[in-house]
Amino acid sequence: MSSLQKLMTDLTQILQLTSQQYEDEESAKLGAIDVYYLEAIYQLKQPTIGKISRLLGQSTPNTNYHIKKLINMGLIEKRIDPSDHRVTHLTTTERYSDSFKTNGEFWETLQQRLEDEIEPRDFAIFKRVLGQTVDIVHEEL
Repeated sequence: MSSLQKLMTDLTQILQLTSQQYEDEESAKLGAIDVYYLEAIYQLKQPTIGKISRLLGQSTPNTNYHIKKLINMGLIEKRIDPSDHRVTHLTTTERYSDSFKTNGEFWETLQQRLEDEIEPRDFAIFKRVLGQTVDIVHEEL
């Protein structure tokens, strides 16, 4: 495992554990793969079921199972493509967005600590590089 991969994996795991502290009772029923589906749907901005299946390396029936579960929980919804009615896109719902915002206090505290403990120039570089990393990862997907 490369050092970058290790750091990114560690950060992802810590952030997932932290976000679990802010979950409601129903969200606690989500398995790890459900969370990956949610995050992928949110990040990809209206992907198709096929794209999610390929991205996560899951079969279409398995993906459909998780999609149905997330729809029943009110976290995602299906939308028919207006230009091709055979294509269905997935989007996160306002309920997902609300739960996503509930850990805002954590992020505010984290940002304040980073601003307090890291030199302003270094913090600006960190934010720029992190933004570029997100853009590159999106392009690779």
